[in-house]
Amino acid sequence: MADKSKDVPMSNPSRAFYTSSNGDRWLVVRLGERDEIFVRHEPNRASGGKPSEVDIETFMARGPDSPEGKALIDLLDRLRAEQVREGMEKPGGR
Repeated sequence: MADKSKDVPMSNPSRAFYTSSNGDRWLVVRLGERDEIFVRHEPNRASGGKPSEVDIETFMARGPDSPEGKALIDLLDRLRAEQVREGMEKPGGR
């Protein structure tokens, strides 16, 4: 059974959002000079694969209904809700 990994604060350059039952991990990462956001897949050690990054649009086009796709949607929803709450807490916020 798959479980969600612990969240890391977004101030870090990455935030894990899903770990599969075989140990593969998916993270949102900031890369490059413009801090662009990508999804990084870190395969489990046993597979011998190397981490790879893909932009969010491509990642979602590959499988929005996959467990990791759904976990990314959940993360984005939580981040949006946090952003709205923070805006409401600022002076002059709605």
